[in-house]
Amino acid sequence: MKEYDINGRAFVQRPLVLGQIQQLLRVLDGIALPDPLTLASLLDALGGRLYSAIAVAITEKGCSPGDKDLEALAREMEWALPLETALEIVDDFFVLNPASSLLGRVGGLIGRLNATVMTLVAGSTRPSSSLPGATSPAGTRSSGDTP
Repeated sequence: MKEYDINGRAFVQRPLVLGQIQQLLRVLDGIALPDPLTLASLLDALGGRLYSAIAVAITEKGCSPGDKDLEALAREMEWALPLETALEIVDDFFVLNPASSLLGRVGGLIGRLNATVMTLVAGSTRPSSSLPGATSPAGTRSSGDTP
């Protein structure tokens, strides 16, 4: 956990919870992450969305991340957050939420789920035919001679 003093108020940053990830995905929607990803290139890509991303990442000490008014906090950060603290928050974000580790875990989970689904699908498929079995003429009875 990291703590910040912004305008005389204490804020904390912890590893993201699922609700914050959803919020952050909405903030980042449509942004192309630069390659290579550096702090400077990330800040440039975020542009005006930086304040919203920071509002998602930090929470006032003693409060729940779900109780925040993100828009109001983002507006406040735009005019109250010193540049040095903003850079510290972004840097700490990657320490608390190591993207490569999270992506590796998610990738492994998806691979295991795919393998499980394929095993289930392979086990449930039996060769079957929708056509009735063939019958020889000698095996069928005639209803009589036709004139």
